[in-house]
Amino acid sequence: MQRRCSRVFSLAAIAGAVWVSAAHAQEARFEPLFDGRSLAGWVEMGAPGAFAASSGELHLRAPQNHPNWLRTEREYENYVLRLEYLVTGWAEGGILLHAPLHGDLPATGYKLHVRHDQTPPALRSAGALYDLVPPLATANKGPKEWNALEVRMDWPSLRVTLNGVRIHDILLDATEELRWKPRRGYIGLEDLGFEVRYRNLAIQELPSTDVPWTPLFNGTDLKGWTPQGAARWAVEEGGIVGSSGDGFLVTDEAFEGFDFQVYFRSSRHANGGVYFRRGEGFPGYEVQIYNVPGATYPTGSIYAQVPAASMPCRDGEWCMMRIVSAGAHARVWVNGRLVAASWSLSRPDGGRIAFQNHSEGRIEYRDPRIRRVRPAPLPSRASP
Repeated sequence: MQRRCSRVFSLAAIAGAVWVSAAHAQEARFEPLFDGRSLAGWVEMGAPGAFAASSGELHLRAPQNHPNWLRTEREYENYVLRLEYLVTGWAEGGILLHAPLHGDLPATGYKLHVRHDQTPPALRSAGALYDLVPPLATANKGPKEWNALEVRMDWPSLRVTLNGVRIHDILLDATEELRWKPRRGYIGLEDLGFEVRYRNLAIQELPSTDVPWTPLFNGTDLKGWTPQGAARWAVEEGGIVGSSGDGFLVTDEAFEGFDFQVYFRSSRHANGGVYFRRGEGFPGYEVQIYNVPGATYPTGSIYAQVPAASMPCRDGEWCMMRIVSAGAHARVWVNGRLVAASWSLSRPDGGRIAFQNHSEGRIEYRDPRIRRVRPAPLPSRASP
């Protein structure tokens, strides 16, 4: 009997040791995102000096408000993110997931809304996936109390736990609005003018499930592109700039069935666009860049096909454009908002991509990239 008990205790001890070892291995796979004393690994987007690190906390030292924010140095795709946050009083802000470099960050990617108050779940209550999905429960603590947050982004699954309570359990491919959100991006902290403190930020990366992007510009010269027409094309500060008249900059390579993305910024009343399916005898379909309220085809329109439903971009600001082309169908997003869609494109789904400058104004383009369109991308016919 004594020998049998000893064996049971030995097996229990071994099992316990294995469990502890596995738990330690799990924790070991988490990498700190914050060293507790500096902004190493982070990039200030906007006014420098707004965010500061001290005593193991990352916080707003000199709030500047929107569009100021802090982001990780690199993009992330699938991961488990852990952190703690505290609001010092009346406050709101957000933790940005899959954020782009420019544009409307919450509309393009995801924002977990941070607030001081405890209100019934809603699209803008604490813990909401801002303007997208309300939390399943109200789980945030009041001011001056630390909240423990865990985000598990493993597409198509998004699970969020706040203070031990599951507040989101979402299948991101279940709706059109969520399915077309970026599959990778920066982790960011908003500056909405209120002090929010963060500590113990750590991340565990998970295997990739996305189709990789191919850059179309090397950042230094126009290799892979050919100018056409009178417009002047140049490389400035790592971007492509079109100015001084009417003309195109055309890719040497043709593409079909693609997902394309580019940042753009226009001077006052500049006129131009992004062309796709450009080929022999056909200039291509144009997605307009023309930030003029009241225009027949404002920014985001598929010119002469579908006018943009809204114009979420202004001259002088960096905006993101995304075009998905597949068969007779094309969709256009500007700053995360679906603004135009057509189901009746008659030209073949293949051709070159071109940037256009169509006036004496100036249009800048940054980080153009492309990939094969994801499987089963198209919805049933509906308005944007």
